[in-house]
Amino acid sequence: MSVTRLQTPATLREATVEHLRNEIITGKLKPGELLKEAELATQLGLSPTPIREALVQLAGQGLVEIEPNRLKRVAPLNLPTMRELMDVQRVLWQTGYSWGVSRVGPEELAAMEAALADEAKALERKDFRSAFLASTDFHSIVVAASGNRELGRLIADRFALLERLVVLCLEQFISRKMLERDLAVFSSLKAGDLAGALCHGEEIRAKFAEALASLPDEP
Repeated sequence: MSVTRLQTPATLREATVEHLRNEIITGKLKPGELLKEAELATQLGLSPTPIREALVQLAGQGLVEIEPNRLKRVAPLNLPTMRELMDVQRVLWQTGYSWGVSRVGPEELAAMEAALADEAKALERKDFRSAFLASTDFHSIVVAASGNRELGRLIADRFALLERLVVLCLEQFISRKMLERDLAVFSSLKAGDLAGALCHGEEIRAKFAEALASLPDEP
């Protein structure tokens, strides 16, 4: 078994969480796969303690399930549950937009324009995950403008599950059409058309819900 040495951004646990999170989101650790602390520790050249701590943290994000007998596995990809999650997320994003659009100013518009540039570059190199994250950053700026940090926390709480869903099942949603819809939001905000920005934002959420609804229950 090869050993992967982790770079340490701040703490060993944070590095371990980020590594395992990426492995799960990209499907290298498959939905439903058992997670054995000793094997992961050997693979990463670590002691079991940071692995155990990282798995607990990932369980809090919904990516790992820990059974009562302490058995650990990658959370299954349950499409009916993901549709329910998306219904909740859609309401949260609608609320964030309704509270935030009127408070978007020049600083926010500049940040949104930079996010759009990142999205376009990612699409050009067919890096669909980065394009999705750039698009999410774009919309998060509107939500952050609302000034309600608790709303942002609620949206972020299960974002890793949505990110995994997009990477594994909805890559076709990440396209030039997504960028065009984001550009429509930006153009409306820049022109002071708040109603238009709200309308375009809801269209994006509706299209995502449609794409999710089109997936079979067993991906």
